[in-house]
Amino acid sequence: EKAAARGLAIAHGADLARDLGNLPANVCTPGLLGERARELAQQFPALKVQVLERAEIEALGMGSFLSVSAGTEEPPRFIVMEYMNSPRKARPFVLVGKGITFDSGGISIKPAPDMDQMKFDMCGAAAVLGTMRTIAELAPPLSVVALVPACENMPSGRATKPGDIVKTMSGQTVEVLNTD
Repeated sequence: EKAAARGLAIAHGADLARDLGNLPANVCTPGLLGERARELAQQFPALKVQVLERAEIEALGMGSFLSVSAGTEEPPRFIVMEYMNSPRKARPFVLVGKGITFDSGGISIKPAPDMDQMKFDMCGAAAVLGTMRTIAELAPPLSVVALVPACENMPSGRATKPGDIVKTMSGQTVEVLNTD
């Protein structure tokens, strides 16, 4: 019975990841990933979820992350999920899932053939959301923090250009030589 429940929990997490990965980029946006994370927190009270929007991301000084989304109309999100169930003060496991919901390459645009496949640059985020769902359902005695930076990388007049200098959250400056 325990093995069946464990298998079902794993299947639920895999289903979530697969469903997100198969959505088209105009549906699976950074906002949708944030909504899915919030829905998981409603379904599983042991999950604490925070979805940061542009103003909060700017306030944290995440300039290099924001430079990726500079050319798109779709607002970025930074998703933080916490499952804290460790029996002692152990450090949590940390999962990071890349959530680039569409990666055109920005100004350094990718070649047209297979560009439709660039919707899959968010599959790291999908895998992390699915994993957190599985963890919340199984309720193991451990602590996990998940981080999902979610945005699009598109060209426009506002996009980061090769040669631009951006400032990271740690205060370092980085010269962008290729926006992809």
